[in-house]
Amino acid sequence: MKAKKSILLIAVILVLAWALAACAGSPTASESRGEADASSAAPLASQTAGDVLVAYFSHTGNTEAVAQQIADLTGGTLAEIQRAEEYGNLQEEAQAEISQGAFPEITVSVDNVADYDTVFVGYPIWWDEAPAMIATFLHTYDFSGKTVIPFCTSASDSIDNSLHIFSELCPDAVLAEGLTANDTEEIEPWLQRLGLLA
Repeated sequence: MKAKKSILLIAVILVLAWALAACAGSPTASESRGEADASSAAPLASQTAGDVLVAYFSHTGNTEAVAQQIADLTGGTLAEIQRAEEYGNLQEEAQAEISQGAFPEITVSVDNVADYDTVFVGYPIWWDEAPAMIATFLHTYDFSGKTVIPFCTSASDSIDNSLHIFSELCPDAVLAEGLTANDTEEIEPWLQRLGLLA
């Protein structure tokens, strides 16, 4: 009888010891939640955006005003794109540059475009296209892996017909939704959709 009690006591002790060891090795509910939170937060950390550049060419000041508003709402840096030489005859020369696919020399008022991960590119619509200075800008810099966001001002035409130069000249960029920014009240909702409001 004593032998049976001893065996039973040893069995109970072994079961208790096994149960305690199993509990000590398993994480608590809060520890489990902590691990889940850490793993779900990791992709968010890798998605943090770099600085925003708002590059624009403006002939009359309309596009510049939109670019300034975008920079204010995103916390971005303004960079003016200018033709290195002024046009002699704007109508003839600018239209010829666009139709011939020319790349006129430009200046850009920022030290290093490569420092920015998100680049807005703004311009007026000329003959249903972007001015040739925009083609030069896209051709000159490497936008691989960057998010490029076009916007334009126009008396009548939308941005749609001008967008082909982005896929042609910076095919490795991520092209985001563009905007024909004739109504300034559309700018903030557009930036909100893009997730770029400061």
